Parts: sequence; structure tokens; C-alpha cells
Amino acid sequence: MPLKDQIDLSIVIVTYKSKEHISGCIQSIYGAAQGLSFEIIIVDNNSGDGLVDLIRDEFPDIILVENKENEGFSRGVNKGVGLASGVYLGILNPDAQLHKNCFNTLLNFIKGNPLASVIGARTVDEVGRSIPSYRSLPHIGNIIKYPISLLLQERRLKKPRRYLLDIWGQSETIDVTNYNGYIIGACMLMRLDFFKKMGMFDTRYFLYAEDADFGFRIKQAGYHAFLVSEASATHKVGRSASENPLSQLYAVESYLNYIHKNFTFVHGAVYKTCYFSFILGWTLRAWLRMGRNETRILLKALRCFIPTWLGGPNRLPKTNG
Repeated sequence: MPLKDQIDLSIVIVTYKSKEHISGCIQSIYGAAQGLSFEIIIVDNNSGDGLVDLIRDEFPDIILVENKENEGFSRGVNKGVGLASGVYLGILNPDAQLHKNCFNTLLNFIKGNPLASVIGARTVDEVGRSIPSYRSLPHIGNIIKYPISLLLQERRLKKPRRYLLDIWGQSETIDVTNYNGYIIGACMLMRLDFFKKMGMFDTRYFLYAEDADFGFRIKQAGYHAFLVSEASATHKVGRSASENPLSQLYAVESYLNYIHKNFTFVHGAVYKTCYFSFILGWTLRAWLRMGRNETRILLKALRCFIPTWLGGPNRLPKTNG
């Protein structure tokens, strides 16, 4: 039960060199949460781009945490959650802009659906094209989505399919857990006490895969996550990550950690072989295009596939789930 004076919603945003996006993100929250009591908590990962001064000058009511170094997304979210006082928790990317009454719609849904533990809004890009606000949990079955995507080109599947949520058109509200899916961390909402009960994000993921790992854990625990298509937001995909040239390396490291932590040995070996082939092809394409910096980073990413016993990086311990 919420405390008598507890606010409705705490919104946590982690920023890194996101100055050009953050004002639009913050302003959209006011139209998305009309009539709700809420607080905005921004955790800045030592951006150094003037974002902190902008927040202080233009949004003095925001709770601002200034990290002395880039601590990553998971640790930033958890640090913000430690200051949160709402009944519900919203996690939002700085390059997302919520549409009118988005949070109102999400809160009405989660309050009226006891099965819903985590929910997310439908997301579109800047020209209104549907983009995933959920994904299928990493699995061998996901591998077929790549040839299917090439056949579909920019089209989307008309109906959700198990392991293929990434290429579905978000045309209806669904329980993504039934399709082996999870809500991504760009725009998600749940009870604050539920996030804490589930152990919050695993801070050993620096950037990427923390939401997949969280989704895997709630699925293993028997909880459910929903896409709420009536609530919507615009997500400028990858804008925040693009400010960090090492984002490709972080992505590979994180997904390999996810595989090691949550897959069986055989499942992991097959998936890693396919994943290695994909990264190798990506590296060759960068080299052919004379993208020296990208090639250098992807070569580092390929080294992540070296087993620990041969001098490769340490991996997360296996899950107990």
C-alpha cells in the first residue's frame, strides 16, 4: 500500500552527452503525466557537454545526480532508484519524447491489470515508423529473424511471433512474456517496490543487455511484461549511444555476458558461433568502407569471444534461475 503522501511516479533518466535531447525529453513528461504527482531524477555520467548546467538553470526542480565518471546505464538507473519516492517507477532514455498522456495511460493499465508487472509504451521513430519498444529474449530461435528481416525489408510482421518480436509492428497490446520477450529500457514502467524486489538492474552490465537480463529474471520468476499500444513515444534510437564510440564494444561485451550467465553450455556455444559470424561480417564491412575507428573497435569486440581460459575477459557467473 502506498504511503499517504507518496507521489504517484518517479522517473529516472540516465544521461551521457545528451544535452541536445534532454530538454525535449523533460518537456514531454509534463504532457505525458497530466494530473499525476511525479519527480524527475537525472543521473549524469560525467557528460562534460553542459548538460548539468542546463538542468540547473532551466529545470531547478529536477533531482540531479552528478557522477564523477561514466558509471554506465545500469549503475546510473539503480543510483537514481535509490533516491526515488514514488509508488511507480518510470525508466526513460534521454533521446525519447513521450506523447500526450503516455504515463497516464500506462498507469491506468498497470493498475487495472494485476498480471502486468512491467509495461512499456509503443515507440516510433522521428517520421512515425514503428520501432521496437520490446525485443525477444536472446535465443537460438532469434537467428532466423535476420534472413526474415531482409525478405521483409522495411515491412513488419502483422502478428507477433515467438522469438520474432523485434520485427513485429506493435499493432496491439500484448503480453510479451508469452512470446519470450521483454520490455527495453528506453521507456518502461513498473512498481518501484517490484523493481527493488527483483534486484534492480545487474550493474555488471555497463551498457546494453541489462533490460534483457531483467526481463529474463522476471520471466523465470513467473511475472509478466506487457506492451501497451495505446501509450506511445518517439524514440530517437541510438542517439545517446552514438555519442560514445565504444558503444559497439559495450554491446558485444554485454550480450556475451548475458549468454554466459543465462544460457546452457550447448545453447551458448551455438548462439556465440552465430553471433561471432555476425560481428565478423560487421567488422569486414567497416574495413571495406575504410571506417578505421569502427574497425578498430570491432576488432576489440571480436577479442571478447576468446574463452577466459585462453586469456579472454571474465564472464558473469551462471544464474541460479
